[in-house]
Amino acid sequence: EGECITMVTRNGYVKRTSAADFQNILSTGIIAAKLEDDDALVDVAVTDGEQDLVIATEGGMTIRFEETEVRQMGRTARGVRGIDLADGDDVAGLVATEDGDGRSLLTVTEHGFGKRTPLSAYRVQSRYGKGLIDIKTDRRNGAVTSVKAVAEDDHLIVMSGDGQILRCPVGEVSSVNRNTKGVTIMDLEPADSVATVDVIPAESIGGE
Repeated sequence: EGECITMVTRNGYVKRTSAADFQNILSTGIIAAKLEDDDALVDVAVTDGEQDLVIATEGGMTIRFEETEVRQMGRTARGVRGIDLADGDDVAGLVATEDGDGRSLLTVTEHGFGKRTPLSAYRVQSRYGKGLIDIKTDRRNGAVTSVKAVAEDDHLIVMSGDGQILRCPVGEVSSVNRNTKGVTIMDLEPADSVATVDVIPAESIGGE
C-alpha cells in the first residue's frame, strides 16, 4: 500500500502507477504502459512516493529529480518526459534513491568498464533537463549498459552476450567522481560485450 511501480522507457518517458493496479494479473498478462512504435521499456523500480529517480543514458548522462514530479497515472498511460535526450542517445537504466542514501551508483559500459560514484554526488534537478555527465562513453568504454545502486559489501554479477560470467565484490570497483572513464570490470573478447548486470545484496551473501 502506498507504493508505485515506476517505469522508464528507452525514449526517456517516466510513469508511476500504483502497485495496487497490478494486484490481479491475468495469466496472459496485463498492459503496464502505452508505448510508441519506436519505444521500449528499459527499467522498473518500486518507489514509495518520497524518493528521487536517477535516470542514466547510454551516452553517459544522468539526471536526478524528485519522483513527485511524475504524477501517478493509470496502466495504459504513456508517461511524461524524464530526461531531455541528446540526438542518438537512449535511456540505459533507472535507480531510486533518497536523501542520506549511503550507496553508490554503479555504471557499467558495453566494453566491460565501469565505476562507482556516491549517489550524493548527483544533485537534484528539475525533471526533463539534459542532466550531468556521469561517465565518458568513448571508443574504449562504449555505451552504458546498466546502472545499479550498490553498497560496499554487495557483490556484482556481470554476464556478456557470449555467455561469459563474472562475480566480484563491489568494493573491487573503484569509487571515483562523475565524468571519468572508470576501470576494467570484465575482460572481454573483442567481439563480445556486456549484456546484463545484477547485484547480490550483502545480507544475502552470508548464508552462501
